[in-house]
This record gives sequence, structure tokens and C-alpha cells, in this order.
Amino acid sequence: MRLLNSHLLELFDIDHETGVIRLGDERMVIQSTAALGLLRKELINTVGLETGRRVRIRFGFAQGCHDALSLKERLANLSPEERILMGCTLHTLEGLVTVEPLKISSEPGRKHFEMEALWHNSHEGAEHLKHFDRGAMSVCWATLGYATGFATACAGHDIYFQEVECVAKGDARCRVIGKDAGSWGEALEGIRADYLLTDQGRPRLTLSGLQEEVQSLQAATRSQQEKLLRYERILTGREPEMDLLRARVANMPDSARFIVRSAAMEEVLRMAAQVAPLDTHVVIVGESGTGKEFIAQFIHEHSGRAAEPMVVVNCAALPETLLESELFGHKKGAFTGAVKDKVGLFEHAGNGTLFLDEIGEMPLSTQAKLLRVLENREARRVGDEHTFKVRARIVAATNRDLREAVAQGSFRSDLYFRIGAFPILTPPLRARQEDIPPLVYEFMQRSSARVQKEIRSISSEAMALLIRYPWPGNVRELQHVIERAVIVARGDAVAARDLPPEVLNRPRIKCNGGSLDLKEREITIIQEALERFSGNRTKAAEALHISPVTLWRKLKRHHLMKDPLAT
Repeated sequence: MRLLNSHLLELFDIDHETGVIRLGDERMVIQSTAALGLLRKELINTVGLETGRRVRIRFGFAQGCHDALSLKERLANLSPEERILMGCTLHTLEGLVTVEPLKISSEPGRKHFEMEALWHNSHEGAEHLKHFDRGAMSVCWATLGYATGFATACAGHDIYFQEVECVAKGDARCRVIGKDAGSWGEALEGIRADYLLTDQGRPRLTLSGLQEEVQSLQAATRSQQEKLLRYERILTGREPEMDLLRARVANMPDSARFIVRSAAMEEVLRMAAQVAPLDTHVVIVGESGTGKEFIAQFIHEHSGRAAEPMVVVNCAALPETLLESELFGHKKGAFTGAVKDKVGLFEHAGNGTLFLDEIGEMPLSTQAKLLRVLENREARRVGDEHTFKVRARIVAATNRDLREAVAQGSFRSDLYFRIGAFPILTPPLRARQEDIPPLVYEFMQRSSARVQKEIRSISSEAMALLIRYPWPGNVRELQHVIERAVIVARGDAVAARDLPPEVLNRPRIKCNGGSLDLKEREITIIQEALERFSGNRTKAAEALHISPVTLWRKLKRHHLMKDPLAT
């Protein structure tokens, strides 16, 4: 008897972006049979053979029932008998077992059902024999439960399968027989006991009950989806709130993908995590492009204020009069052009965080007003007589040496000691070379997606040049360099020729002078050896007086492998 040509593969939906696999409305997963075999062994050794057998049978039944119900609408035009044969095909496609139906019969209008089938290539039988000896018991328990669950859901009444031959008993193949509940006679009670779930010895759920529960859960899921759609339509009309929410959500993936490999940056994040739950004012000091705003975002997201907004202002981008109005707001008529009341960023931040970027460029008069806010927790709009309470936390950042600015008189000492209670120093990229290779691969992935090119790797020569470059623009400059390289790359890999002139033409460090950094010298020597022998690792290793295995380990340690996934 041939299986139906069901085109069931068309019912499998694979989302290549999210990795989600679905059969109808149900999500599926691909699992290793070796891992399932080990799980089976641990289950038997932990709870015993008999209990393990029943757990596996009930698991298989739930899986088969779910599969049948998820395909119910698509198989509506088929008879119950044809649906069950469809289940045999699905059983085969899912890799559980190769089903060869021998006979199947049912009577319309009655609950009579009878089926016989051979099971070839049973993964359960094979995995059982890897861990246990042959015995007198059939072992395809989950597969048996699957057949029972699928057939019961298709027929609408209880059908039970029993395995009468099994490879684990020494038979040539596995053979099963399926019948409706009434046709099993006196054997029914013992068979049904495998499927009864009990609560302290009392029957709690039968096959029909489980089917109803699955249908109830699916109905509840559909109802929840309808509610979410209604909520989404309501929220569509609230554009300002939605824009703010989208901005915060958009920032989260960048935070999650922030690359940290060096001990220096790990220490920065450790300090940020320690101060985040507190309301202590923080000043983040570092060169431009070192990730100061990310650290501020990290502190905000790990604080008790994460549900509130984080408001950012660049103190160097606004003249004195506009900066004061931006921070504190103003009343209508306070100055020329103030045609209406304006809420300042302190009020807009509410209970959230106000990030004052480049605070070292803030004018002295504004510094004095900021100091009063920090001391009294009150502020006044420009041109207003009334004050309002300030509840926002202040996190500041600067690329200047504030102590030197205090000595020069361009920054107030009392403000410095007020905001500088907890300084965090972000090191420049040249001081944390360990972060360069993983950052390169991350930026390659982002840029490839943005420009729609498939760039998979970077040459060892290009990586060595990137590691040696001093990066005056730090991480921001590296990101721009990689984006340019991805755009101009001629194949699926970034080569040295794709780097900008300032990186490509930087003089190499010679062994008789220059940097005394041992790691930097080792990278340079390895890269020169590979260039001299056209990438031949065996000859390069011989010239370096090390084994090819040692060279391979050094290439991997310094991220000089051409394939980023090489092991």
C-alpha cells in the first residue's frame, strides 16, 4: 500500500531570518537523534524502565495529536482514513521512522478502525540498542504514541496502536497494529493505562480530554492574537508615544551586540553595572568615538529608571542661549522668538536619565545654573518666576580633562566635584586591540546587510593592518572604514586593497625599532612570513621555527584566520 502523494513538504514553512520552522500553526524544531538517545538513557536510568516508557508514549501522543490538529483545516477535504495515511507520510518526513502501510480499513458512521504497518529505520530502536541490550520489550514508545495521537485526532475517537514486532527484540523490522478502542477487547484496559495521566493515583485526563485541551489552547491563542491586533490598531493612533517607544527599542539591539573582549572594557562595564542601580551622578571620560553614549545607555537600561526615557543633549552643539532654553525650557515672550511655552529636557526626562554629552564645552553661566539644579533639585524655565522639581538622574560625558579645565578656569570646580563623584574612563581603541577583530566581524555583518552584499571573511593581511592602525577616531572610525571596505570589496571577502589609504599605507613596525609591544610584533612577523610564502602555512611555520600547529594556534589567537568561523 503506497502512501498518499501529500505534498506535505509544502506545509513546512521555514523563516530563514528568524530560524523558525512551522508545520501549519505549530512551531517545529530539528533535534539530534544521538542527543535524544542520551536523553532516553538518562530517563530510564533516573525513573526506571516502566515509568520512562510511559513518559515517552505520552510525549509522542501529544506530538502526534498536535500535528494532526494543526493540519486539520488543510486536510478537511480528506476522509479520516486518508488523513491517517497522511500522518504516515508526515511521520516519515519528520525522520522518526519510515512507514510502510500494509492495510487500513474503517467503516463510515461507525467507530470501527483497523490498520497494520511496518516501520523501517526506527530511530528509537537504533538509539535504544546503542545503550541497552536486546530484550523482550518493544521500545519505539514515542513513535507508538505519535501514531496513536495522530490517528485519534483524525478519527475523532480513541484509536490505539501496539507494536507487535521490534528490532530491539531481534526482529527484522518493527510492525504495528492499530485498532479502535472497542476492538481491543480485554486488552484495552492495559493498553489505555499507558495513556492515562494520573494525579495522586486518580485518573485526571484521557485521550479525548487531551484532544479537547489542545483545541482549547489553540482557540485561546487565536483569541489572544485577535486582542493583540486590536491593541495594535489602537496604538497606531498614538504616534508620539509610539515614536518614543520605537526609538528605545531600536537602541536595544546595539546594546546587546556591543563587543567586549579586552580586560579594559570589561572593567568599564563592570563599573557601569555597579553604579547603574544607584542614583549617583556619573561622568564618562574618553576620546570621541570610544562608546561614551553606549555606556550611558547601559547605565540607564540597568537602573531602576529603565522604563522612563533617556534624553540626550550635546552641550557643544548649541550656543549658550539656546542650550539654557533646551535644558530648562522657557515661557512665552521670555526672549525674541519665544512665541510659546516650551518644556525643557529636564522636565521631559521626568524620572528618567538626562545625558549631558560634551559637558566640558558647557558655558560657565549655564554651569552655574546646572550646579543649582544638582544642589536644590529644582529648576526654573527661562522667563518664569516659578520653579519645578527635577527628578531626572544626570549622566555626563566629555572628551576633555576636566581637572585641567578646572585649572584653566573654563570649568567650575564645584560642579566638577558634584558630577565627578563616580568617573568612568573609556579607553581608546588602540589601547584594547583585542576588541578590534570581533568588532570588525560585527561591523562587516551589519554593513553587508545594509548594502545587501554577502561578505563572509577578511584576509589576514587586512586584519593585521587594522590591528596595527592607531585609530584616532576610535570605534566610530573603525565602523566607517569597514563599511567602506564592504562597499568596495570585489568578492565575498575584504582584502587589504579595500582599506582606505591612511590604513593601507601606514608604515609597518620593524623588529629593530618602534613599538615594544610583544603581541604587536608577533602579529607583524607572522603576517610578513605568510606574505613571503604566499599564504603557505607550512613554509611560513618552518621559517618561523615553529610547528604548523603552533602557527595555526597563533593565527587563531590573533584572529588572523581568513575564515572567521575556522577552528
